[in-house]
Amino acid sequence: MTRAAQPDHDHSPDRRRLLRRAATVAAATAGTGVAATVGLPGTARADPGDHLTMGTTNDAGPATTTLDVGYAGLTLRNTAGAPLRLVPGEQVYPQVLDSATGTVAVDPVGDLFVRAGPPGNEVDSWLWTSEWATTSVPVRPTRVLDSRDPDLRRTIVSGASTLDPTGRLTPGNPIVLSLDHLVRDGRAVKGNVTVVGMTGPGFLTAWGSGTRPTASTVNWSAAGQILSNFLFAELGTLGGYRSVLTVQVSAPTHVIVDLTSLLVGHPSQVVAVGGGAAAAASPVEPARVAVAPGEPVVIGVPNSPGVTTVTSATPDGAATLALRNPTGATLELTQAAGRRSGELDVGVVGVDPGGLYVGDGSSGGHTAYSTANATMLVPVPPTRILDTRSAAGRSRLLEGAARIDARGRVLAETLLVVHLRDLVEYGDGMLGNITVADTTRGGFATVWGTGSLPTASTVNWWTAGQLLSNGVITQLGDYETVDGDHYPDVVGIYLQKSAAAVVLDVTGLLVHHPESAVGTPPGPVRTTAGSAGPRARARAIRQAAERGGREVRADA
Repeated sequence: MTRAAQPDHDHSPDRRRLLRRAATVAAATAGTGVAATVGLPGTARADPGDHLTMGTTNDAGPATTTLDVGYAGLTLRNTAGAPLRLVPGEQVYPQVLDSATGTVAVDPVGDLFVRAGPPGNEVDSWLWTSEWATTSVPVRPTRVLDSRDPDLRRTIVSGASTLDPTGRLTPGNPIVLSLDHLVRDGRAVKGNVTVVGMTGPGFLTAWGSGTRPTASTVNWSAAGQILSNFLFAELGTLGGYRSVLTVQVSAPTHVIVDLTSLLVGHPSQVVAVGGGAAAAASPVEPARVAVAPGEPVVIGVPNSPGVTTVTSATPDGAATLALRNPTGATLELTQAAGRRSGELDVGVVGVDPGGLYVGDGSSGGHTAYSTANATMLVPVPPTRILDTRSAAGRSRLLEGAARIDARGRVLAETLLVVHLRDLVEYGDGMLGNITVADTTRGGFATVWGTGSLPTASTVNWWTAGQLLSNGVITQLGDYETVDGDHYPDVVGIYLQKSAAAVVLDVTGLLVHHPESAVGTPPGPVRTTAGSAGPRARARAIRQAAERGGREVRADA
């Protein structure tokens, strides 16, 4: 991010590319192939030169089995079960991080690892799964609260007795809304919150559950206003309720909450009620195609049979081909020069520089989302990262603190750079709210994360003495001081035409892997003792960021 008469702190294209996939890149060179042991019930042994036998245990020892079959690939079919099972090795990390491009493995906690990318620029990635990834499901706009209407107060499961006789929320008394009729174990909600009929200045905070955070969702400066703001809030739990939203105000006001989208681990969690999202469709099994068996697979030597078909020798094809390697990768998928060629038949699975893909009968195929090529939205408890009215609220500033007056107002034509330390490591974006207060005249502010100052605005005001809020969705960038210190995970705020106090609250993070959201581990808490997966991913993040000899500062 830059401004006039200042050094250009914008990223170079190479630097930005590294940061965009920093959560998944390991500074390691491609390794050699690794042996794969085929494990199935039985005691048979297949030495180098022997054929694989379904229904028995085949052990190649240290030899590497290579199938060089061109585009046709390896066809696995099992009429009574899964055709392929990847058995996690006991010591997948760190060996798998040095494996060849095309490696696919399952780690001890069940995450699917994929190593993709061209030589010299390999990417260590983890396929998105419903265990820890999130997806946004849009729904028909649904009003879940209108405190003016008794029928639309029925979602309140705690705090209803604190409303005044007209239904207004009262200061310091939280109400809790249950959304269990709309979503099962939801992660977060998107929509709009509106305040109306307030009796004086104040603010509203929306969050999941627990103690009220030091943050605000919408602010107002006088009685008689009608104001709305974008809402993105983590959902919480209360007793037997699994998806609740808590709302609290600092001054009496009516509150309206409208739902437009839900953040979940799987779309099937969204309940199709009142015009909501439709339930997830059942998968359609592709039509079976007869494939003539090719030559047998031979362990320990290259095989080029054109089409290789592995079928089960057990009754009804009940056996599954299982690949296990206790010290590294369990499967390696490669193509010449790492490129797709010709039409990709339905069912073809491979790895190219973009990651794992699945054929659909065309030359493109479907690329699977993974930590190599996509970001996910992770809700966090509302967190105040900037409040220019106090010294503590300015503690994350890397630039701009010297241009704040005695009342905490940022002078016009000032760039603020805020560091999200302790909240995220090598994130890609953030969601939240920006508030301006004590304005001196009409003006506007722009929030952004990378590149030069955009020709856009995030919040606008038209006169002095205003208090206004607006939702924020922005990239995160990186910032380098004149002394060469480099800070990832920063956001810039630029004020124009008017001075104003500025408050910025974070409610969500866009990251490649939820472990980058260091402030609040999302999703189910794993209890696997001694799991090396998170440590391996953390090393990949750090190594990628430090490429090129740049010192990365985590502190401000």
